[in-house]
Amino acid sequence: MTLEDETGFVNLILWKDVFAAHRVVARTAGFLGVTGKVQSESGVVNLVAEELWVPRVSTATAEAGSRDFH
Repeated sequence: MTLEDETGFVNLILWKDVFAAHRVVARTAGFLGVTGKVQSESGVVNLVAEELWVPRVSTATAEAGSRDFH
């Protein structure tokens, strides 16, 4: 798999047993959390997955008080 964020791309190495254990998340998640180890060799960066998960994201907006700079 290839993962992308605002800084670029990273290759995700997903071994057969890890994929089997997290098949539903791997195939359906639009936003994917990955726990694993980073490999870097000759300028190529890979993330070797140990676990996949769906991050919990709060949609609540933060409350901020008035900022009166007078």
